[in-house]
Formats: sequence, structure tokens, C-alpha cells
Amino acid sequence: MAEINEAELQLKYDGAKRLMNSVECLKKNSDKAKTMERAAKRFEALGGFSDSADMATKCRAEAEKYSKTEDNLPPAPKNPMDIKKPSKLATWLLRIAVFLVIVGIIGFFYTRKTDHGAYLRSSFYENIGNHEKAYKMFLHLKDYKDSEKRYINNRYKHGIEQFQKKNYEQARNAFREIRDYKDSGDKLATCEINLLKKTKKHGDILFGEAHWIVAEKKKDKAFLIKTKPVAGIPYNETDDKVTWESCTMREYLNSAYMNDTFTDAMKDKIIKTKVVVKDNKEFGTKGATTKDKLFMLNEDQAYKYGEDLNIFMRDYWLIGPGETQREAQFVSYGQVKEAGYPVNDSYINTRPCMWVNIK
Repeated sequence: MAEINEAELQLKYDGAKRLMNSVECLKKNSDKAKTMERAAKRFEALGGFSDSADMATKCRAEAEKYSKTEDNLPPAPKNPMDIKKPSKLATWLLRIAVFLVIVGIIGFFYTRKTDHGAYLRSSFYENIGNHEKAYKMFLHLKDYKDSEKRYINNRYKHGIEQFQKKNYEQARNAFREIRDYKDSGDKLATCEINLLKKTKKHGDILFGEAHWIVAEKKKDKAFLIKTKPVAGIPYNETDDKVTWESCTMREYLNSAYMNDTFTDAMKDKIIKTKVVVKDNKEFGTKGATTKDKLFMLNEDQAYKYGEDLNIFMRDYWLIGPGETQREAQFVSYGQVKEAGYPVNDSYINTRPCMWVNIK
């Protein structure tokens, strides 16, 4: 029985000690003093168990010390009116800040949602020399004030900047849409020639208004064949006896097609070539010899460059005569048809080719 009583005394002793140590978690000294008083009473109730008497004396001393010490905590405001009001200067600064935010929001929507606002922004980019940004913004304004004129001028200046940096692809893209403005057509031709110089054999190049295969490259010139055949053009408009020299295809390629596809500066770069059209070796029909800038492939070239041309598996005319002078040779699925097809047929496609000076 005595052992049980001693165990209970130990439990009460440990509880009193925990209570004494709990003052470390308290902030107010008045609360600490009360806690120490309670701990002292618990130790005193234990009588002579262990050092309970000494612990009670210690708690009494700590309680007296805490009771004589002020809490030093800031008093809580009794009501909202006790909070210090901001100064007049702070109030005015806050009002100004709010006003500037509102003005900024209004300005943002005005410059982006109205033509006049966009016009002002475009003018700003023009004035700081960002001509690429300026021309793209003026482009969307269309007929607003002088936007079209300023679009063209800024696009030209952007092209000149890229041209001077030898960024020929970017310069070409700028000049293409304004080729009739100032010397844009000449600059465009120079860009495309420089890009053609860098294009390897079998590569694809944009020259004028069409894409071309670089079939051959020599020191100062390149042989180009149109990548995608032109549809709907007969070798000759009527069912007559013709040669390459007299057919309407030759006239079309070297006049209307050339003018529609190339600028004057580009046409100057196309070499006038001696074109020898051989007689048909099987049927004996007559060929011709001419000098042209644009012409068509003969049967030997059709086989020579066939690997590059078969990406578009379409029938296309060759330059040579067929079985009679009323037929012309053509290629179907990569094979030359020497007997040909009626010259006035408009279902066979046309594949112009040319030599270009790349000096």
C-alpha cells in the first residue's frame, strides 16, 4: 500500500513541476505569477516528499518576482477611433496614385481599342526608329489618315535596314509587297540573287512570283526549273502545224508570263539563251533554233532532272515536236512521250525554265 501512495505522490510531484515549467509559454508576468502560486501550493500539499518543500519555496519566490514586474505589452486600442489617422500628405499621395492608375487604364484601352490611339502608337515606333513595328501597325489601320503611305515608307526603311545588314531573306520579305516603291524592285532582285547564290543544287528558291528548283549551278549562273507546273496553257492556241519558234507558248512565256512573274531588275538577270530544239529522232518532225529567256525542257533534260521534277506527278509539255507538227512531246508519270499530244490541248501543264546570272 505504501508503494502505491509513493507512486501517486510522484505523479502529483511531476504534475506540479510541469505546471511550474509552463510559465515559459506565457507572455504576461501577471499570468506567470499566478501560475507559480498554483505550483507552490501543489508542492506544499506533498509535504516532505522528495524536495517538494524546496520547490514550493522556489515557486513562491518566482511568483513574488513576477508580481512586481510590469508586463510591458502595448495596450490594444479601445475602438477604431484610437488608430492614428494618416497625414494630409499621405492622403494626397494616395489620391494621386489612384488617379494615375485610372489614367493609365484609360490610356491603355484608348491606344489599343481606337484607330487614333493605334495611330499614335504607330507614330511613336516610327519616331524611335522601330520601322518593323511601325509598318505592321500602320498596315492594320488601312485608310485611317495617312496610314497607308506611312506603312509603305516604314516597310521600305525596314527593308533597307535589313539589306544593309545583309539579312537578305528579311529584306526580301519587306520589299516584296512594295516592289513598285522607289528602288524596292531593284533591291528585291539583289536580295533574291544573293539568296540564289547560297542555295545548293536541288534546292528550292523563291525568285519573282514563283518557286524554282535549282537544277544546275555553274560559276556565274544557275539553271532554274519551275517547281509547280503552270496549268491550262496549250503549246499552241490553235490546231496548226507549228514549231517551238512559231508556237504561242514561246510568245506567252517570254512576254505575259515573264512580266507577271518578274520585276524589270529580275528580268535583266535572266540570260537570253540559245535554244536548240532537235528534230524528232523517231518521226523526223522539225525542231527549231531560237534565243529566249524562258523556254521548256527537252526530252534529255526531262530524264536528267527527273528526280527533282517528280515531286509533282503531272503531265507537262516538252519543247520538242511530236509525231507531226500538230503534236508536241510531253512527260507523263516521269516518262517522255515522243509521239506527243495535240498542241492545242490545255490539260497538259507547262514547266518554264531559264538560266539566271548570279554574278
